[in-house]
Amino acid sequence: MQKIVDIIMVPNEPGCVEVQEFLQQQDLRLQIRDIKKKPLTEDEITRLVRHLDLKHFLNSSSRIYSRKKLDKSLPSRKEVIALMAEDNDLLKKPIIIAGRLMVIGPNRSKIVEMLQLKSNGSDPTEQRIPIRAAKRSR
Repeated sequence: MQKIVDIIMVPNEPGCVEVQEFLQQQDLRLQIRDIKKKPLTEDEITRLVRHLDLKHFLNSSSRIYSRKKLDKSLPSRKEVIALMAEDNDLLKKPIIIAGRLMVIGPNRSKIVEMLQLKSNGSDPTEQRIPIRAAKRSR
């Protein structure tokens, strides 16, 4: 049975494209959400971020991040979530979700670890290399 993986992304951003292409090569069922076409709402963002630190979700390269001077100080949690809903560019992307697990950003090694994949898509248990005792030279 295939794992179901949700991807929250923008299709023309290089990091998002790279992750999408990698995941499409795996034996996964992908559910892709283009947040340019269908932005996340305040309620969806609240459920997404749960109790986690909002700094993990902030895209420090976005215009709104600079304009609101979020690098200096963050407003209340509720206000930050409202800003994210107002402008989804404030969210770091892609966001990859599998069950209760999540990776934020295009970190391939963390995605591989979370989904228990090998970089080429095969079973991670097949990657184990047997350790052989080195022969002593005399």
